[in-house]
Order: sequence, then C-alpha cells, then structure tokens
Amino acid sequence: MALSFSRSAARRRPRKAIRLSRESLVGWALLGLVCLLAAYPVVLMFIKSFSVAAPGQPPAWGLDSWTSLINERGLGAVFANTFSLAAIRTAISVAIAIFFAWIVTRTDAPARGLIEIMLWLGFFLPVLPMTLGWVLLLDPSYGLINHFAMDVLGFGEAPFNVFSYWGIVWCQLAFSVSIRFLLLTPAFRSMDAALEEAARMSGSNSWVTLLRINIPVLAPAIFASVALGFIKSLESFEIEWVLGPAANITVVSTKLYAFLNWEPPYYGRATALSGIFLLTIFLLIWLQKILLRNRDYTTMSGRGFSTRPVSLGVWRWPATVLCLAFVAITIVVPFCTLLMGTFMNVFGFFDLAETWTLRNWVETVEDPLFFKGLYNTILLAGGVTVIGVLFYSLVSYGIVRTRFVARSAIDFFSWLPWALPGVLLSLGLLWVVLGTGGIFRFMYGTIFVLIISIVVKEMPLGTQMIKAGTVQISRDLEEASKMSGATWIMTFRRVMLPLLRPSLVAVGIVMFIVSVREISAIVFLASSNSKTLSLLMMDYISDQSMEKATVVGVFTVFMTLGLLLVGSMCGLSPRGKQ
Repeated sequence: MALSFSRSAARRRPRKAIRLSRESLVGWALLGLVCLLAAYPVVLMFIKSFSVAAPGQPPAWGLDSWTSLINERGLGAVFANTFSLAAIRTAISVAIAIFFAWIVTRTDAPARGLIEIMLWLGFFLPVLPMTLGWVLLLDPSYGLINHFAMDVLGFGEAPFNVFSYWGIVWCQLAFSVSIRFLLLTPAFRSMDAALEEAARMSGSNSWVTLLRINIPVLAPAIFASVALGFIKSLESFEIEWVLGPAANITVVSTKLYAFLNWEPPYYGRATALSGIFLLTIFLLIWLQKILLRNRDYTTMSGRGFSTRPVSLGVWRWPATVLCLAFVAITIVVPFCTLLMGTFMNVFGFFDLAETWTLRNWVETVEDPLFFKGLYNTILLAGGVTVIGVLFYSLVSYGIVRTRFVARSAIDFFSWLPWALPGVLLSLGLLWVVLGTGGIFRFMYGTIFVLIISIVVKEMPLGTQMIKAGTVQISRDLEEASKMSGATWIMTFRRVMLPLLRPSLVAVGIVMFIVSVREISAIVFLASSNSKTLSLLMMDYISDQSMEKATVVGVFTVFMTLGLLLVGSMCGLSPRGKQ
C-alpha cells in the first residue's frame, strides 16, 4: 500500500506543477495587459514629445517641440490657472465634504440617507449640461439670478458673472464635493466612536471633537482625498472649455484641445505640454508619500469597536437644513433651469414676445446627428460595460485570490489611471493609435478605441468595487472546486463569477453611466462617425446652437437618472452594499 501511495503521489505532483504554471502564465499575461493599457500610452506619449515627425511619418528626433512650447506665449499663465483652480476647488470642496461626511456617518442628524443619495447623484450627473444650467442663472447679461438682483433687490449691475475665475470654481463645486464625500465616508464610518466619547468626557463639544479628534485621526484618508481630488480637478475640461474663453482663462486641458484642433494640429507641442504636466503630477504623488511617511494613524484596536452616533442636540435640524440647501442650490436648481432652457425660443432671452416653444425638442430629435450620437453612446456604454466588467473581474481575482508573485505590481498599475487626467490618457492613446507604425491605425476614430480609453480610465473604480466583493467570498468554495478537478479558469468562470453577480451588476451600471457622460477621455479619439451625445453637445455649443445643446444635455441627464434608478433597484447604493 505504501508503494501504491507513493506512485499516486508522484502522479499528482506534475499535475500540480502544471496548474501552478498555468496560473503564473495567466498572471504574467494579465500584468502585461494592465501595463500595456495603463502605462504604455503614458510612456509612449512622453517619448513622442521628443519626436519632430507627425504621427504616421518616419521617426525623427529633436527638441523642437519643447523649444516651441517654451516659447509659447502665456504658458506660465496656463499652468498658474490650472493649478490655482485645482487648489481652490480642492480646499473648498474638502472642507465641505468633511463636514458632510461627518454629518452623515457620525451624527444623529435627520435625513442623513437623503443627503448621501443626493451627493452620490452629484458625482454621476454630467458636468457639461449642468454648466449650461448655471449659464442661464448667472450670465451677467440675461442670468435669472442677476436679473432678480437688479430688478427686485436694486443692484446697479449684475452681482455675479459665471464667465469668471470664481464662476468656474462654483460650477464644479457639486461634483468636487461629491467625489470627496464618497472618498471620505468609508473612513468616517470605520472610526471607533470611543475616541469621540473620550473627547466628550473631557469636556469637548461635538464641533471641537470634529476639529480636534476626527480630522487629525483621519488625516490619511483626508490626504488621499486631497491628492486624488486635486488630480481630478487638474483634468477638468468641460467647464473651462465653456466658460474660460470669455474670461480669458486657459488651462492645460483646454490648451491641449486647442493644439490638436488647430490646422495643422500641433502634435509636438501638445505632447511636450503633456510631458511637463505628467512630470508635475508624479512629483505631487511623490510629495504626498513623503508627507505620510512614518506616521501612525491607527483608529481601531482589539478592544472592541463602537459606532454610536454623536448627538447634535439643538443643531440637528439646522445642520440638516444646511446640507439639503447646498444640495438643492448646486444640483437641483441648475438642472431645473437647464430643463427650462430646452423650451426657450432663444437661449437666455426670457423677455421675448414668445419665450417658450417645443421646437427645440422637435428639431433636435429629428436631427440625424442626434440618433447617430445616441446609437454611438449606447454602443460605447454597452461595450465598456461588458469588456470592463470582465476585465476588472480578472484583475481583481488576480490581485486578491491568486498566488501570483507579481500580483502587487498588478494592483499598482491598476491604480495608475487615477493619477492621470483624462485628457492625458486620451492623448496617450492617440499616440498609440497614430504613432506606432500603423499597427493600430485602423482603430482611429472607432468606437472600440473609445471603449478602451474609458475602460482604462475607470480601471481603479471598477477594480476596487469588484475587489470589495471578492474578499467577501470564502476561499473554501474555490478549494472545493479545485478538489473536484476544476482548473483555475473553470473555477473563475463557474464559481467566482456567479457569486460576484451583485458586484458585477453594480459595476456594470456604474460603467454605463460613466460612459454616457464621458468627454475628457475620448475627446481626442472620436471621429465624426463615432461621436457620442456628450461630444455632440460640445459641437452644438461650438456652433452656438445652445437650444439643441440644452436638449441633448437634459436627455443625457435623464439617461443618467434612469440608470441610477435601475441601479438602486438592483442593489447599488452609496455605501456599496449589493
């Protein structure tokens, strides 16, 4: 019997080695794919900044692009505008988001769930149409609020101007606060309430506890929110593109857009500008790591865990009213105004003999470009949903479940796209398509390259959402599958994917919504045949067809709201519970 056991064991060893080699092979292939999608476009874009040849031409190298860029008039102002706007928006939105996260997660204020849902909605609503709503409200010539201030309150001139530095800051406030709120709420929820109770026993009230306990203890999450939010602010494009020209404000993203839309396009200057911008972003990431080095921010221990809410006393309702007022002003009011704008004879003119009409909706819906844009949008969003969910599932499984030696590298590169503004990713993929010897040239202007761009850009979000579901599944189920003779691929397909269905549905809905509103990641890659509704809205604004632009914007917002409703019915929630 001993001899028989030895022979059977010997027969099993090669099968185990083969299984491990297959896992390693898949792991290396996955790492290569993630690097190709996330890192290669960035590296290629930086290398091409030293090329003096146009895309598709024989390579020629030099510093002409950098020299031309350095001699570009107003370049310093472009960077000053970009970073000052990002800094101002980050400072204001982080302060507001900390307050909202604390109210929602740590206090007994009423209507906390409603506040959280509305801020969650602010993250998903498309920025460009909401900006058009603010134009109708704050335009110095015809804005409703300015007219009210002058006609009713007696102001001698319009007190607000949306086409200004502070107008740009204001129009992005809802999105900026929402994204930082979503980043901060998990950390606030996981903090042990015993720390707050100790502060109150020492005589501190709720507000002092927030400033002296919550904020210092949660410094890592706040710093992470600041860093990521700052990078997201740097990539802002739509608001600056609409409001910036009238205010003579240019940022890096709009400067890149101008370089690539001139005739002939200045590819070299655009790539050199992206190289400087990229180096600056990586410097900021390095500085953040230096600031957080060797610091201890432990908030949980083995002594138990308490999440008892803080009592606000008489401040319960005032705090709730303040939060709901912010949501109403920054989200509800501009959307209602945008909806009203779709029925105006002439955008912004409220005092015409015939102010209202249905003609805008009829003309827009009858425009062949609208149905083409709608078809492209659905095709793009569907492709991103299917490909993204499958790809993020593989990446998440490779990071969490495999014993692959380089899985930490996969995790690192899966986060890389969030360190890159969307316009840089779009430009990097443009160089991949046009500047790699014609290998990928056939993809230029196709829906497929737009799908790839959005899948790469949203890789951190999709991967982390599925990772959260993956870690909740017991490894015993996979072991039982392997004991039954299933391969790694079979286990992933027959065991993991069915169990991850709620998370996959949630990620799919989020990816569909993101694809519907996306502009920055696809603005350099789309052609006339692959333009989505968001890009069509940009064309209408460029042609001064503001009435059609508002109709497309409202239609996009309604699509987003409908998808969020479907998502909530499928279990998608701000807290990530599926």
